[in-house]
Amino acid sequence: MKKKKLLATLLTATLAFSLTACGGVAEENTAETVVEKAETTTETAEEAQPEAVENKVVDGITSYGGLTAMADADDPITFTYFLRDSGVAPSEDNPFINKIQELTGVTLKYEYLVGDLDQKLGVMMAGGDYPDLIFAGDSATKLISEGALIPLEDYLPNYPNLWAMYKDTIEEQKQEDGHVYQLEMYAYLNNDGITSAPPIFEAGIGFFVQKAVLEWAGYPEIKTLDQYFDVIEGYMAENPTIDGVATRGFEILNDGWRNWGLINEPQCLKGASNDGAMFVDTTKTPYESSFYQISEEAHTFYKKLNEEYNKGVINAECLTENYDQYIANITSGSVLGFFDQRWNFQQGESLLKNDGKYERTYVAVPVTAPGVKDGYVDGSNGLPTGSNGVGISINCKNPERVLAYFDWLLQREVQDYLRWGIEGTDWNYTDGNSDRVLTDEAREIRRDTAKARDLTGNELAKYTPGWWGLYQDGCAANTDQSAAEYLAQQTEYDQAFLEAYNIQYPAELLSPPTVRPAYYPIWAMNLGDGSEASVVNEKITDLCVKSFSRMVLAKDETEYENLWSTFLTDFDALNTDALKDEVDRQIAAKMGW
Repeated sequence: MKKKKLLATLLTATLAFSLTACGGVAEENTAETVVEKAETTTETAEEAQPEAVENKVVDGITSYGGLTAMADADDPITFTYFLRDSGVAPSEDNPFINKIQELTGVTLKYEYLVGDLDQKLGVMMAGGDYPDLIFAGDSATKLISEGALIPLEDYLPNYPNLWAMYKDTIEEQKQEDGHVYQLEMYAYLNNDGITSAPPIFEAGIGFFVQKAVLEWAGYPEIKTLDQYFDVIEGYMAENPTIDGVATRGFEILNDGWRNWGLINEPQCLKGASNDGAMFVDTTKTPYESSFYQISEEAHTFYKKLNEEYNKGVINAECLTENYDQYIANITSGSVLGFFDQRWNFQQGESLLKNDGKYERTYVAVPVTAPGVKDGYVDGSNGLPTGSNGVGISINCKNPERVLAYFDWLLQREVQDYLRWGIEGTDWNYTDGNSDRVLTDEAREIRRDTAKARDLTGNELAKYTPGWWGLYQDGCAANTDQSAAEYLAQQTEYDQAFLEAYNIQYPAELLSPPTVRPAYYPIWAMNLGDGSEASVVNEKITDLCVKSFSRMVLAKDETEYENLWSTFLTDFDALNTDALKDEVDRQIAAKMGW
């Protein structure tokens, strides 16, 4: 009881501040309502648990009978869920999602992002009009600062599978106020051996190039910007069109929050990966941070892009195209190269595979500044980012039902159903039941974006907590983490390509995985919405997007150098120390210095 009273006091104080800042919210959002929910967490969580046919724990995961109905399945409820991604909701006839709805009584009503993410979140916060669930990526820090998400750390121990997934990293998931606001969805987390880290088959970020280009060039080793663009220029000169479409040498994605295709390359040229707003030299103790945006690597890179633009390798319109247009260009097979994160362009590549255009698919090559070892491939450190999960808003009237639902979904039987399908129909065991592969039909369905959305459990699995890595029996939790399935996907063309480089997986073109430090990444840090550090961070992004775009399109070297000089002056006028000091402080705190 003392613990409940303490929690009630803390929540009252927290929400009182939040309500003052927001100017008041609807009746169901009052501090008293949330405190009442928190005080009764233990009792209501117990009531919301699945009615077990036979509860048992196997390899650390609690089973409530697998694909059997929850106790309140006959009490249907719909939760609204905002997603920071653009997309289309699964078909109402999706057999896997319908089965889960039948067994749980829970329906998730998705709202996909249309337009600018920050503008959308701003409207939410201004009116206090929050959906029940929110996935906002690293922009969730704005919601946290606004008090829009409820703390979850006191709920989690009441849900066996959620607790098994998150308990070993609960401290790392806490924000600086001591609360956990999100349930990580896209990372392997330390979990007392329930799963182990997944193997890495392909680079998650980097300079990607079409396999056809490397095949044409004789499977060369590519390590510098000059080598990268030389093969693209050469192939483009001999192939001005591909399947009747004008060849596009190098694409630059610069659409809203998806702006890393324009502004993030210099940190990777310096040997980092997808860290965020600053470059961190981890060879020194304490680590030293600096702004890669104004580095010599940045100057060289954008000068190179300007040269390629003036050669016709880069089209000016790519800088203003939206994400859908970018994917459409990739899907056409006419794009030879780009800098991106694999998950972001995978939709387009899947359609290429579905059309049998395997030579038009992509691999990442280890492009860096001269003498710098590449660091594109992240080895798992088993820690959460803290900003890549689903949060429950203060407007959600039944967070216990949400958490019980997530907990039920984490049963091994349900995870296999959502991510793999039905044994014998969608997948089969291989290698003495230590791994598994999809059937040919199931694999083809997953290569088609629309079919995968409408005929599998992928979309539900994608936006709810799930196990990552390899289970104790050796089987992969996800199809894209299975070595047997990865090799089964390789066509004769893919196999010949890998043999030409004498590698088993494309990731072997790059340096071995780097296990990142505990602070990583900077983009997940909560800078405090409205703080000087946060404001400066946004100003830097805005300045870089504007300035780098102009540099790429400069008419000649003289204009480029003038634009670079102006950029440095504008950058120097910003209070960059505010951001650097805050980043350094959070790095030190995470590293225990």
